[in-house]
Amino acid sequence: MNLLFNLTAVQPIHSAKFHGGGSYGEVLFWALINRGAKFSCIYDSKKYLDEKILNACKDNQIPLFDINQKTPQEFINENNITAFYTPLYSLEKKWDIQVQDFIFTWHGVRALEMQYHPAGIRFSKKLSQKLEAVIRYRESWKKYFYKPKYQELAKRMANGQARAITVSEHSKASIKSFFPELLDLEIPVFYSPMIEYNAEGFLPPEISSKKYFLLTSGARWEKNNWRVAEAFDELVETYKKQNRTLDFKVVITGVTKPKAYLKRLRHKDFFVFLGYVENRELEFLHQNAYAFIFPSLNEGFGYPPMQSMRYGVPVAASGTTSIPEICGDAALFFDPYSVSEIKNRLIQLLNENIYSDYAKRAKSHYLLIHNRQETDLQKTVDFILNPNKKNVAESAS
Repeated sequence: MNLLFNLTAVQPIHSAKFHGGGSYGEVLFWALINRGAKFSCIYDSKKYLDEKILNACKDNQIPLFDINQKTPQEFINENNITAFYTPLYSLEKKWDIQVQDFIFTWHGVRALEMQYHPAGIRFSKKLSQKLEAVIRYRESWKKYFYKPKYQELAKRMANGQARAITVSEHSKASIKSFFPELLDLEIPVFYSPMIEYNAEGFLPPEISSKKYFLLTSGARWEKNNWRVAEAFDELVETYKKQNRTLDFKVVITGVTKPKAYLKRLRHKDFFVFLGYVENRELEFLHQNAYAFIFPSLNEGFGYPPMQSMRYGVPVAASGTTSIPEICGDAALFFDPYSVSEIKNRLIQLLNENIYSDYAKRAKSHYLLIHNRQETDLQKTVDFILNPNKKNVAESAS
């Protein structure tokens, strides 16, 4: 088996330097190295790539192919590649490659599940991003662009020409719902592994430990942090009208365009917008938060709640897609489209008894998910390295 690993999947995508799919790919890269697997990698020299990964390729004599020099197919043909694995599947034409064993992780079908909203335009910085936001998630774009491309992928799977795993029962069901030709096909569900960092850093001077609600991925409108900001702003106004002071703030990381939030807020001093923070610093923010709010509109798995639950930090989260499956009974759920319901959950978290209950649930649930992630990581590596592990028809029950 001559395996090519797609490292471009761990590099920046859209407006995000770091993203869940990238973290997923990084863990698998290191797991393959720890297993002693022999493989090569393809990457984009014009984009950021963790220096540790570059050094690991050098130290382990892993060939690196630059996508700016040749197409993936050319590298495959010239180097007798027999297997290709990508942690994220791309719809770009250059990744529509032919190889003996095509393996990928299908995280879900967000492009088909999501509904259009003009907020995408508000959060875009570049003209190209604005133009994409105008059409992305529109029904016509789904019908004529996304659906046909995914249909080809589903066809390859149904014909035994591609092997796939997914990361949650929600994603598995969604894939089969949109592509009924896969209804009887076994698609293994292996929970996404997670890189765990030691918490290091310091808090910005505007905030104190256990005195802020944390939100992450602030550059992406799909993460829905803007509705939480509006809910908290309304809560501050409610306190103000009762002649009370709310002794908390909201911290949002990964923000590239604060204006997208500030235009809709009356109490701007209660918000702290941070750009991209390094992983250890982000872990420090999770550790010291009063609570973590995860209002995402769509997730194939969803790492951030686990990052906070690791420290016994209570979580309130969106009750949609894979999030209830992953968070179980350890989170307070809300309708992510309802600002008033999000405000309701914030008020609940300010109740001492509710807060204490969910702090206890958080730690035990984190351990439950963490143990499965560790087990499933090894299953994922086995699946990638074993061409005999095919997707087969499931028996009806």
